[in-house]
Amino acid sequence: MSMKIPKLPAPPNISLPRKLPAMPKLGAIANALPARSPSAPVRVPKDHRRPEEPSASIWRTLTKPVRLINWRIVTAALFGVGILHIVATLAAPSLAIATAYNRLEGVLPANSVLVLPQIAPGAQPLPFMSPALRYAMCRFDTTTGPVDVSVELSETGSSLTIYSVEGEAIYTAAQSDVALHRVRIVPADGRFLGLTPEARGRQSDQVPSATLPADRGIVVYALPDRGVSYLTQTERLLRSASCRLAGTRS
Repeated sequence: MSMKIPKLPAPPNISLPRKLPAMPKLGAIANALPARSPSAPVRVPKDHRRPEEPSASIWRTLTKPVRLINWRIVTAALFGVGILHIVATLAAPSLAIATAYNRLEGVLPANSVLVLPQIAPGAQPLPFMSPALRYAMCRFDTTTGPVDVSVELSETGSSLTIYSVEGEAIYTAAQSDVALHRVRIVPADGRFLGLTPEARGRQSDQVPSATLPADRGIVVYALPDRGVSYLTQTERLLRSASCRLAGTRS
């Protein structure tokens, strides 16, 4: 007896399709997103923001005026003020209406020493003269020939200063081991003023410590005022100062 085998159903078709569906391109995905500027800040939901500390908020409020200042303009203004101050300081002597030489020209005789009295608030020939010093001055003029200046610089604190007409200190000397200090002031134009005593075969009794070219100016000899006990000695030293034309005797 033959047995009939039932017919089995056909297996399902599990083969892959010949062509897969196309994947969308990245450019299309980018175009589908909303446009955003590269520099635009990313907005974070308020729920995800970090709470700001009170001290930071106070600091930003206090420094806001400083952050608003244009420091470049401030720096340029400071440099401009500094340059203007330097120029004004250097130009002040040239712009002065009356110089020290103009004030003393009518008081001091030419090529002669004048011992000034003690400096007092109402008796001072020039402003800001020290009351701790005694002064002897001479207005020199080399128009007619050289001028010889001799002072004694043996005392502590003694000094000799020679000023030009413009008020510039062109020579200065302080206390030294040489008791008598001599300076010969010759005309600045360098004209011939005759032969020296050495050139004539004679020995000069006054050898200058220095030679200075200048036309006109003021010689200031200063000594410390040591009080009444030394008044006589101070007056003697001041009166021993000499400022005269070369070859003349006082």
